[in-house]
Amino acid sequence: MSSWTDPYLTELFRSHTPLIDVRAPVEFEDGSLPGAANLPIMNNDERAQVGTCYKAQGQEEAIDLGHRLVSGEVREGRIRDWVRFIQAHPTAQVYCFRGGLRSQITCRWLKERGIERAPIAGGYKRMRTFFLSLLQDAPLPALIRIGGLTGSGKTRVLLKIPRHIDIEGHASHRGSAFGQNGKQPSQVTFENLLAADLLRDRALPVWVEDESVTLGKLTIPLRFFSSMREAPLAVLKVDLDTRIRNIFEDYIRPSTPEFFFSGIDKIERRLGKSKGQLLKDQITRAYQQPLEARHHAEWVTTLLTDYYDPFYQKALRNQRGKIVFEGTEAELLEFASSGLKG
Repeated sequence: MSSWTDPYLTELFRSHTPLIDVRAPVEFEDGSLPGAANLPIMNNDERAQVGTCYKAQGQEEAIDLGHRLVSGEVREGRIRDWVRFIQAHPTAQVYCFRGGLRSQITCRWLKERGIERAPIAGGYKRMRTFFLSLLQDAPLPALIRIGGLTGSGKTRVLLKIPRHIDIEGHASHRGSAFGQNGKQPSQVTFENLLAADLLRDRALPVWVEDESVTLGKLTIPLRFFSSMREAPLAVLKVDLDTRIRNIFEDYIRPSTPEFFFSGIDKIERRLGKSKGQLLKDQITRAYQQPLEARHHAEWVTTLLTDYYDPFYQKALRNQRGKIVFEGTEAELLEFASSGLKG
């Protein structure tokens, strides 16, 4: 069973069970699961050698090569990694791609150390199919969006609401030309993280931030995004000074002028070449001053009022019929705690 009704996988991910993924790092990077640590039985090079041997000489020779490559101190080191992880996470489970040889050998070696484990049947392939089914077939929860002008602090408010999905957190991206927030996961990993959040009680509304369909290199799954677009909208109202302070703390303090120059280059076609150069000059002057919000107010105000605000206000007008609330952070949190009320 691999559909969204799979009771074993539902309980596994609802309980946030720690997972040991013994696939090679390249496989883990292509697609990982919530709660999984990559503690491979073979590294990328060893896996490639075994794969080449399998194609040329068959399964028996490939298995024999694998045992030769992962032997002695190499083997002991990998077992130590698994044992330490299980000691720190006693409920941890083990999987490979299909629940085959790699996870079976891992569990056999763990048994030699007195630790009983059985591979997750079907492995990563089964769990990936389960998550895809959640995104494509399962009933979606009722959603409510938090909207507001750039710099309103929507994410901070979202994280204060108990039932929320942090899409930007899963994507490691804040959703704008300046939204890069560390290395983004693969599209598959992003989808898996989002799907795991859908295992909650579907009878209650879930809060999300109002997003565009793309966040950096990632795309929100279409069915979920369509549901977001139709969801009620709660608009966070924040004054300009507070927005400037939020942008200073979230974007400017940890960044360099070059980060903002790169972002301006991305939007120059819509911003205009002369306005882009003006912003770069203002940013350069601001970073020559002590790192304080007041020294950056000029260029942030220009960027907000001349670029971001007009676009968002137009989008908001197009969604006027979906707005169910407008107010301050305190008022929005009170609204969220009481549910949707007219």
